[in-house]
Amino acid sequence: MSSSKRAATPFQKSHALDFALEVVSTDSRGDVSVRCLFCLYEGRQVVEVGVAGRKRKQRNDIQYFTKPFAPFKYRSHHLGQHAASWTEYQMLSVDQKKQYFDGRIKATNTLHHHFDLDKDTYEFSFSADIVEVIIGDLFFRDDEQLEDTDDDGEQNPADVARKQLIKKKNEKKNAMKLFCKEEEVSVYTTTIKDVVRFDLAMDFVGIGLSFRQTAEAMQKAKMRTKTAKLTGLNDSIVGQYTRVLVAVALQQIAVILDDESVWAMSLAGDGSTHRGQSFFDLRVRACYRGELVNLHLAAIPMFDRHSAVNIFNLIVKFMDALYNKWRAKLIGVSTDGENTMTGRHAGVVTRLVDCADHDVLRIWCAPHQIDIVVKATAEGINNGDWVKQAYSFSVYLRAQDNLIIAMNVKCPKKTNRWAHLGRLLNFYKSYRRPLLAYTKDKRADLMPSDQWWIIMYAVAPAIDSINITLVQLQARSLMIAQQENLVQNLLGTIMSMFKIEFGAADDGEACEENGHDRYVHQGSLRIPTEAIVDHIENQGSFARDCYESLEAADQQTVINHIATYAIALVAGLQAVKAERDGNNRASNKDASPILPADLVKLRHGVFLKDVLDPFRQHVSSFWSAESVEQIEADHRELLKLYSADPIMHDIIDKHDQTTTFNDAWDCAPGRFEHLRSFCGGLATVFANITSVESDFSILKWELDDNRTALMHLSLEGIFQAKQRRTLEMLLG
Repeated sequence: MSSSKRAATPFQKSHALDFALEVVSTDSRGDVSVRCLFCLYEGRQVVEVGVAGRKRKQRNDIQYFTKPFAPFKYRSHHLGQHAASWTEYQMLSVDQKKQYFDGRIKATNTLHHHFDLDKDTYEFSFSADIVEVIIGDLFFRDDEQLEDTDDDGEQNPADVARKQLIKKKNEKKNAMKLFCKEEEVSVYTTTIKDVVRFDLAMDFVGIGLSFRQTAEAMQKAKMRTKTAKLTGLNDSIVGQYTRVLVAVALQQIAVILDDESVWAMSLAGDGSTHRGQSFFDLRVRACYRGELVNLHLAAIPMFDRHSAVNIFNLIVKFMDALYNKWRAKLIGVSTDGENTMTGRHAGVVTRLVDCADHDVLRIWCAPHQIDIVVKATAEGINNGDWVKQAYSFSVYLRAQDNLIIAMNVKCPKKTNRWAHLGRLLNFYKSYRRPLLAYTKDKRADLMPSDQWWIIMYAVAPAIDSINITLVQLQARSLMIAQQENLVQNLLGTIMSMFKIEFGAADDGEACEENGHDRYVHQGSLRIPTEAIVDHIENQGSFARDCYESLEAADQQTVINHIATYAIALVAGLQAVKAERDGNNRASNKDASPILPADLVKLRHGVFLKDVLDPFRQHVSSFWSAESVEQIEADHRELLKLYSADPIMHDIIDKHDQTTTFNDAWDCAPGRFEHLRSFCGGLATVFANITSVESDFSILKWELDDNRTALMHLSLEGIFQAKQRRTLEMLLG
């Protein structure tokens, strides 16, 4: 979302006194950062592990707030971290609040803060299933149990394989030593000494440093800051920290999913193979206390065949160990459309839907569908000859070192990715003159024809529009209803670009005087020939001159190719729909409205019938009858506010398909909490699997040539280090 939209909730100066806040910085754009004065002067309250459901010790850092600012965020922090002081502070007069912190010593200036005289340990506790099933089973191959034997010095293949198996066995044994099981309870615990060292090491891992680099960076930090607590860290200890962090993060995610505000959750998953090892990446989306969050669950190694039943069993085993109520809360499953995942009889999605307690929305990632359409339509131009020419020309240009040096740019590679064709065509357009001059001199036989250039110029704007939309469709925070609007807008753009009409050609007006057909039509769509000619001329004088140099028959052929491409593109885009039915066909059900801008357009009776009632049984499984009734009351109140408050009316009307769920509902902070959480449950359905694909990019970056021996569990720890801050902010 743009910065102008996020600025809809700026910091209010009056909040500084009302909520005990202090502005600490203002950037070049005027955006401010504020901090909690209770944290600054008093520190966070002490909460023991096991009390009030806490799974770890309290933090001792200062809470900072950045835009968008909302009073309910301040209140939530104060109630969770400074309950007694906040209660006292609220009862003070304005003058008393101004003097509340006078004469106090900042907590950061005390010995206790710097030397941790109280305690300097983290004490984590985990459910037995997370440690035994997920950590102990899923991240390690269940190889034959072998006993260590003396090395006889021989290095034949059998001995090498045997040693590798022994090494893997020891890896699991050493990893499990990090967790201690409590007697008579199904709980494991881990104690981390030197909190600062642990936190800083995980911060370094989270920003991309290797374990060895992290240890070296910690040594440099220790030398510069003269901090003894950073002493003694090596890459082995960093690896142990990351493995513990996996269990910590999974336990935190389980707490989030089990929160009373979370009535629905969605899953997105996909598989990939890297360096001969297959992984299945799984992510979850939930609305936790009004905040829509997209969390990485695990990149689970797959040691069996990639069959639907094996993948399904893997997901079920993982989810049962993480949070055993997931079947009752599951509301959506998103995949890339691969047959193993979406097969209507025994695909992974079908199996997950069958085991869920309530109706589950199946999602086939719309960007993947559009990718298929773009490839098919481009490959259909002139029976595939046009794309082949684009590819062969790029191969030739990429091998011309002298041309690359002279132009100081290299021709992009044409691959199967949708974005790459657009980049290639834009390169041809931008460097047409030097490319033609060089090729004519060196390899005239490889020169593209005038017909090819005309089609290239005509097709490029359409592909550019598609690429822009695909970038928007890959937003992590995108919701299903917003996705439908973006696809429809793209359809409108393409139809307007080529002047596509509905209806068959009129046989009475089949030809014009110049001999061209009046229309090019296919099915229920048609394009006037004149519109294609206008489109060619709009691409510039080069495309126009190439067209005018052709014979009439060749002109008609080019027109037919362009029109057929445009019509096929529109027909393909019309069939794109993320929601699928039980047969993996486009569903006739539309996504429920979930943003204030959509809800204010529904009269209350329609909201009950079309939005709440279809999910009433589902939400009632986790919310009381009073809470469900409050959803109705919140909607009525939203309608009144929209009608009576002109400022709120204008704010809501400015929301569009780029407005995120959290930003949209932050326009009324602290209000409509039940309606927001209900709509948040509906919004959890993944509109795409972009975040899953980004996980695979991280995996391939981290598991490079220099880290081939990286344990699967350690690799997962890197993922969790990257989202550690997010989990901490959610749980306070």
